[in-house]
Amino acid sequence: MNRQRILLLAAAYASHALQSPSSRIVHHRGAVRQLATPVVDAAEAPAADMSDASAAALIAGTTVGAGVLALPAATAGAGFAASTGVLCCSWVFMAAAGLLVAEAAAAASRRTGEADVGFLATVRELLGDDVSRVTGATYAFLHYALLVAYAAQGGGLLAGAVGAPAAAGALVFGAGVGGGVAFGPPKLVDKANDAFCAVVAASFVTLLVVGAGAFDAGRLMSTAPDAKAAFEAVPISILSLVYHNVIPTVSRRLGFDRARIARAVLLGSAFPLVMFIAWNALVQGVVDAGSSADPVAALIAAESGEAGAELSVAVQIFSFSAVVTSFVGFYYGMRGYVKDVLVESSASGLADDERVLAAAVLVPPSILAATDPGLFLPALDAAGTFGITLLFGIIPAACAWRLRKDENSEIFVPGGAAVLAAMVALSAFVFTGLIPFFGQMNSLIGAVFDPLLCFVLPSIMLYKSGLPMTPIDKAGALFYVFVVGVFAWGPGTGVAIYSIAESSDDVGGPFSCQCIAKQCST
Repeated sequence: MNRQRILLLAAAYASHALQSPSSRIVHHRGAVRQLATPVVDAAEAPAADMSDASAAALIAGTTVGAGVLALPAATAGAGFAASTGVLCCSWVFMAAAGLLVAEAAAAASRRTGEADVGFLATVRELLGDDVSRVTGATYAFLHYALLVAYAAQGGGLLAGAVGAPAAAGALVFGAGVGGGVAFGPPKLVDKANDAFCAVVAASFVTLLVVGAGAFDAGRLMSTAPDAKAAFEAVPISILSLVYHNVIPTVSRRLGFDRARIARAVLLGSAFPLVMFIAWNALVQGVVDAGSSADPVAALIAAESGEAGAELSVAVQIFSFSAVVTSFVGFYYGMRGYVKDVLVESSASGLADDERVLAAAVLVPPSILAATDPGLFLPALDAAGTFGITLLFGIIPAACAWRLRKDENSEIFVPGGAAVLAAMVALSAFVFTGLIPFFGQMNSLIGAVFDPLLCFVLPSIMLYKSGLPMTPIDKAGALFYVFVVGVFAWGPGTGVAIYSIAESSDDVGGPFSCQCIAKQCST
């Protein structure tokens, strides 16, 4: 289940995003001007070489990993209605973040005059070298670790199917899928990815149809909506809808056409949303609320005979196809990063050599997946918590803010600074929600400062105010300072420190991922 969790790892704006260019007006710093699509001038815009359907399929395939099968275990406590609401709100947030990445990529391409501008180059152009270094290190680690996880899972499924060693399966998967994406004709790669997306959809429909035999709609409402559990489900819901690493590639291949990008983002991410909701409904309608069993195993166990065998095969086909489509998306994302690094290095002449790019992207994760991928997975738990919220929540909002501050550019996401601030705030909420350290520190800070601010400081201020005070008043002030204040401060601080120490035995160190440790592992 831990590996599934690793692989797991905006409707409100649709009318604005899809309206015709001729009617769209942007207000910027008090000025009103008409904008046209595409955002990059026609003379500079790269030629579009991808259809809207293929772009949406690439986004959908990148989003849907085999870890979707484990999603109900993380959201079941909130109840079906509440978890569905959380997923829909998370979809709006992540769609807005995707459009912000596209807005920043289009601006970076216009500024640099380069059509093929990756995520890191976009951050460097808009936020400077210091931010891009931190972003680049986080981006590289996350992508390499995810490629390791996908190669390990895909290779394991291949090896299991033919009875070969898992190490050989990982190498064959990395070379076969990665090499095909790197050196295959783009149109052929698009068609192959579309085909695997179709297999994902078909096998998922099979899961729903075969598993529906034990479905009981009454179970869906047997769990009352739980606000606390719903809030706890926000981080995992957002992390399950990540596809933003392919947005620069999609934007370029759609010619930086804002309306086409918006359609691809909204439609491509809506398909996984519907899948997640349907899968949650099926599992929560079959598995009893509060069950700690693996949802897939419990669903298969609920069927018997031929139906159970069909369900097991459908799970294997879905898992492999989902891993392939996710691997393709993360290959494109990592390729863009490597190209950006080479362009800025002394080996800039190698940036256009596809063999070098493919080797840099594929060789390290394939070797690690063939040796010991377990070394990467625990580190990815914590790094994913930091990295995804930083890369695809805070950084896109910061890029858009700097861009809109510096120049008049086409706005992909309306709402101004208020929406950007909300994006940063929600990203911070996800970040702190996954890390128990912050909640524990909040308790410790309260235990330390509340008695001082509520009892000690007011009493001292009264004592020093010079106001007439009887001996009883002075005794009362001293009592609040030395008895009530100290008594509340000492035990409260001790209990908070003890709670932090005790929780380390439960969820690991201060920055361990609470979601993975407590909700997503079995």
